[in-house]
Amino acid sequence: MLVACCLCAPLLAKPGAMSEDYVRERERQKFSKPHGFSAEIDAFGLFPYFSQSQRVEANGLRGDTVDWRGDAGGIPFGAFLDVGVRMRFSWHDSIELSYSFAILREFDEFDSNTRWNGFIYPDGVDMDYAADFHDLHLLYRRDLFYAGSANNFNFFIQAGLEWAVIDTQVGSDDFPPQDNRERERFRELLPWPALGAGFVWNFGEHFTLRLDGLVGYADWSTLQNREGRKVNQELFSITGRAAFEWKPVPWFAVLAGVKYRSLNVELESKKRNSEFEWWSVGPEVGVGFRF
Repeated sequence: MLVACCLCAPLLAKPGAMSEDYVRERERQKFSKPHGFSAEIDAFGLFPYFSQSQRVEANGLRGDTVDWRGDAGGIPFGAFLDVGVRMRFSWHDSIELSYSFAILREFDEFDSNTRWNGFIYPDGVDMDYAADFHDLHLLYRRDLFYAGSANNFNFFIQAGLEWAVIDTQVGSDDFPPQDNRERERFRELLPWPALGAGFVWNFGEHFTLRLDGLVGYADWSTLQNREGRKVNQELFSITGRAAFEWKPVPWFAVLAGVKYRSLNVELESKKRNSEFEWWSVGPEVGVGFRF
């Protein structure tokens, strides 16, 4: 009887208590050691619904907003690339560099007289529409705390700089303007600050959910001149992302999620004012590498 009781005791004991204590101790020992250096590289294909428009006024002539979909007849769905690199140098500190771009081209006709950069395109002539949008982020992230029995949930804040390289064009082969007025580059645009927050939840050994948001704002002089006049930049940006990650092996991940991005930029001087607006939301899929 005594032998039978001894053999049955491990089967009747509660497995959760010892298992949970073991997990806590393992995680405590893990975070008590220096992290060292690690890196994550992600590459996404974005497939958003988007809206884009641009406007330039100059020489005392007001400018008309020219829209990718409404005026140029462009399709409001696209496929773009988004690449990000995160370098972690402690359990709580990391730096992220990301880049995405959109290159738009469309050929249509002006359906009304359109004012652009001090020039008027008459109704009915052909339209050459272009917009290049290169979007960059450099962020520092601080993981504030880890929670859960295995420290598998962490909340973070992030701060850094955003910048955009923007090149726009509204032109016509039938009625070309002089002095290359069909093209407007936002050369005076400077990087601007951005703040955000988010969380990462590791559930199971192979799955991760990440949700984060970022807001940027600026309203100040660029300390540069346009035709002898000071330029002021005013902008507002929002970025939001929810991403799901599956790691079949420790060094490789399959990614899927949703991304939202909006940006409104205005460069103003007494000689020429320029505006660029972008808005997009849609699914993304990609792969990641963990080192």
